[in-house]
Amino acid sequence: MSLLAATPYPIILLGMCLGTIGVRPTLLAWATVMLGALSGLGAAVVIVVTGQPHSWGLSMVAALPFVIVALTTIKDLTYPLINDVSTDVDAPPRFEAALHAAANAGRDMAFPKRFAPIVRDKYPELRPLILREPKREVLERVASLMAEMPNWTATFRDDSRGLVEGEVRTPFLGFVDDVVVRVADDGGSTRVDMRSKSREGLVDGGANGKRVQGFLARLADA
Repeated sequence: MSLLAATPYPIILLGMCLGTIGVRPTLLAWATVMLGALSGLGAAVVIVVTGQPHSWGLSMVAALPFVIVALTTIKDLTYPLINDVSTDVDAPPRFEAALHAAANAGRDMAFPKRFAPIVRDKYPELRPLILREPKREVLERVASLMAEMPNWTATFRDDSRGLVEGEVRTPFLGFVDDVVVRVADDGGSTRVDMRSKSREGLVDGGANGKRVQGFLARLADA
């Protein structure tokens, strides 16, 4: 019976390994983790029904992954049901390198217009960053910061258009998202806009919004 309580853990470990080694689509790794969590719930029910010694303790061990997944899912659903955010929803930065990524083949990489009012309403703090430095210096700072960020990889840079683009690999399961930063002259200042888009999944649990806010905050403090 104690072995039954351990049922979900090897399945979840397999899913995490699939994500770590870069198996695509990453949703396969996610689905494997979900399967492990559900198997734990099933194992917990079997343990309780059979009434073996220490059944409640063992059932809690088996059901723990399901509880964690359920709580995480509930938390994620408190965020807007979108997967693409930008500091400029009227004229968001456009992707270049991401258009040619195999994982994005056949995808519409344009910013969904229906997301614009949602971003304005749910992310009022998501605004362009205005800096005093010249455009050229800010562009260098953006590129340097992107190179320093863990799990970030720069994929494209166009100084004439003020674009720096990259990919971000999430620590858990290895989901890859696309980011692009646009640096432009703004009178006597320099304006920085940023966009972050999930490659997989219809919702992001707030990840893209947090990513943009975090990057721009670090850029402002650099």
